[in-house]
Formats: sequence, C-alpha cells, structure tokens
Amino acid sequence: MPYLTSETIKDSISIYLRNEDISPESDSIRWSFGQFEYLPTSNNGILFNDSVLENSYSLISKGVEGALPAFPMQVGSVFFIIFLLCFVVFSFLFSRERAALIGNFNTIISLKSRLAVTYKEQVTASEVWGEFFMIFQTILLFSMILFTFFWGDYLSILTFRSIIVIFLLILLLLSLLACFKFLIYKSISAFFLHNDIKNWINRYFRLLEFVGVILFLPTIVYVYMPEIRSVMLLVIIVVIIISRFIVTIELFNIFVKNKVGGFYFFAYLCGTEIAPYLIYYKGVVLLISIAGNNIT
Repeated sequence: MPYLTSETIKDSISIYLRNEDISPESDSIRWSFGQFEYLPTSNNGILFNDSVLENSYSLISKGVEGALPAFPMQVGSVFFIIFLLCFVVFSFLFSRERAALIGNFNTIISLKSRLAVTYKEQVTASEVWGEFFMIFQTILLFSMILFTFFWGDYLSILTFRSIIVIFLLILLLLSLLACFKFLIYKSISAFFLHNDIKNWINRYFRLLEFVGVILFLPTIVYVYMPEIRSVMLLVIIVVIIISRFIVTIELFNIFVKNKVGGFYFFAYLCGTEIAPYLIYYKGVVLLISIAGNNIT
C-alpha cells in the first residue's frame, strides 16, 4: 500500500497506512515452567543475589538427566585432598614399615594368630602411629561412602555449610563407634578371657586397617564415577560382608576354645557386632533428616 511522506509533499504531515493489527491466537497447549521463587534473586528479580549465591550453589548446580545430582565443586575438591593425603601418608608408612604391615596383613588373610611368645619384634613409634593413621583412614573412607550413599536422596538439597557439617558429624559418630567397640572389648577382657580378648583386639583393628587398604580404590571410583556407582557399592558390600565373616569366625573360635555355650555366643554377636551398626545407621539417617528440615 503506498504512503505519503514529507519528501513527496512539502509542508505536510507524514501519513502511514497500515493494516489492522491481528491479535495472535492463544495456543491450546499451555506451557508452564513451574515456580522459581526459591531462586536467590536480587530486589529487581532479574540478577542473582550475591549474598546468598554461594550458600545456594548446591540448589542450582547443573546435573545430568537420569543421573544422581553431582557434587558441588567444593565438596569434590575436599574429597580429592583427603584421598591425596591418605595416599601420600600410606606410601610413606609402607616404605618405612613394609615388613610389619605385610606381616600384619598376612595374619588376617591366613586367619592365624601371632602369639607374643613367637613374635618378639620391636614395635617402633612410627609403626604405632602408622596403625593409628590406617584406622583413621578406614573411618574416613567409610564416612565418604556413607556421605555419597545419602547424597542423592538427602544431602544434595543442603547448603555447602550444612554439607560440611553433616560430613564431620558422620566422621565423628563413626570414630565414636570405633572407640565404643574398643571399650567394649577392654571391658570384657577385664572380667574374663583376658588373653584371648586382648589378642582379638589387636587382630580386630588390624582387620579394620586391611579393609581400609582394600577399599581405597573402590571408594575413589564410588565417589567420582556415578555411572558405575551401583557396581562399586556391590563391591564394597561384599568386602564388608567378608570382613564380618572373618570377625564371626574369630569370635566363634574364641568361644569354642573356652567352651562357652552357643547361646552366649549368639547373644554376644548380636549385642556387640550387629546392634551398634544398626543404631549408627539409624542415627545418621535421623541426623540428615533433622538437617534437611532446618536448612539455613
């Protein structure tokens, strides 16, 4: 359609002719992107609020469809540092106390006891500290396994500060459980089966050290490779079952050696080797549930 402009007619007002506006028809399919009130935006509702962006990082972290939520970068970095330090310290200890460590592990694998009368090697301070470290390493690995196990269902919705607090509490509770087991064995040895229980304490914690060495690589894969996490979880469960089977055999030998009835063995096994772990698991679930209901 032609129109008139000031260039064609002098001293005139430009006149534009246009067709009637056509109102767009509403689509029969209504699109809805849900509610986004939980996103931390500034007052104008456009930009993210810098004051709460860091704490809400885990809430808006990018994920992969069909896979569990990924760890925030800070959590992955902390776990990497823990794995690296454990590897370096264990390599240093193994280079210095190789013979002692291999001897301890051989006794676990062969299910034979090292009596004090036949094993008179001098125990060095580095060996003692090395055993303490390896026990703590095992506790660390199990804490990371539990943390990763609960990540997809509970922990992924928490802030970074709450995540760190939960991990430290899991580590603390697991350390208290190990101390509780030690106190139980010491209390039992104070009343009966003194020598047998004393030897069993050494063998139990050496078994704990050995499990930590075996689970080091599977734990790394379990934490950082969610694609095969179910397979690694199965491997970890098998290792734990085998270690519990060794504990049962060792305790059964002690009870048979001292002619203690089967009923007392079953009661002892349930009270000291099964119930504490069930209570610990329930406690961790309750702790995470409380933290999830009080996100700050």
